[in-house]
Amino acid sequence: MEHSNSLSTITYVNTERSIEAGEMKIIKTEYDLHLYEDVLVASTTKFNLMNVWDISYKSFSDEGNLLYLHTHRGVITYKVNTDPKVFVSAFKKLKNVHY
Repeated sequence: MEHSNSLSTITYVNTERSIEAGEMKIIKTEYDLHLYEDVLVASTTKFNLMNVWDISYKSFSDEGNLLYLHTHRGVITYKVNTDPKVFVSAFKKLKNVHY
């Protein structure tokens, strides 16, 4: 199913660390997490909203937030650089419509 109308989107950062020639390399890559009426789509994973029980977050600073997806597979954490309030509110509003 192709999704064209994202209800909300937030950018998350994936950080990879490696050691090359005795030197630590840090690669940060940005991806988007898209909320649709029936699924959440990340870069490598798609979650049916029936399997996402809740979304919460913890703010550490203006640019340091952790977004937690509470799913049937456990809690999945995403590092986001923006305030996730709008994304979380959109999810909670959508979930409450279905209950």
